[in-house]
Amino acid sequence: MRLLLAEDDPELTRQVVACLEKAGHEVACYERGDEALAAAVQKAFDVVILDVNMPGMNGFQVVEEMRAKEEIVPVIFLTARDGVVDRVRGLTAGGDDYLTKPFAMEELLARIDVQLRRAQQSGTGQRRIGEWFLDTRQRRLRKANGEGVDLQPRECALLELLLDHPGRTLTKKFLLDKVWNIRFDPGTNVVDAMVCRLRRKLDVPGHTTSIQTVRGKGYVFKAAP
Repeated sequence: MRLLLAEDDPELTRQVVACLEKAGHEVACYERGDEALAAAVQKAFDVVILDVNMPGMNGFQVVEEMRAKEEIVPVIFLTARDGVVDRVRGLTAGGDDYLTKPFAMEELLARIDVQLRRAQQSGTGQRRIGEWFLDTRQRRLRKANGEGVDLQPRECALLELLLDHPGRTLTKKFLLDKVWNIRFDPGTNVVDAMVCRLRRKLDVPGHTTSIQTVRGKGYVFKAAP
């Protein structure tokens, strides 16, 4: 697999690259955030690994720009910033995982494998959502007329989870656990923000939203009749 590593510590870069190449991955390395962003949107990568504190542009800004450009490649943050606020900010910005330094190389490899499996095991069929079709393999919503919109990995995972439980109210705690692998209350609106983004992509103006809010409980998916 082809990986992008953005890290400004030369020694850590050397160690990570040695580990990833030994595992059979091809790695492109960048020391600056702006250079990493340019590469991420111009070249095809299977996973992007980002440090947070980098010259040029920090990792949070890089992933925000990537998602704004509808770049859907999975992103793993690799950083010494281990506070809850930082982890939540990284995930809210569009990151898919957050690994704090120091870390074991085996854990980094395992987390990369998780992201690769998520991208590859999205199913083979399509799922109908009103006038939309969800292509889980390509993580893309499309209409019969060909109009389409790409989904970020977590957007697709959240939508699939809601589709798997039609008519059932899913709590924010449940969604945090299953989609973000967070088993504590982060004290932020990470779930609400993701639902909001999905609604903007999925809903038809003038029609009731498919993802409905159950005040004080969570969210429920109700397919249009």
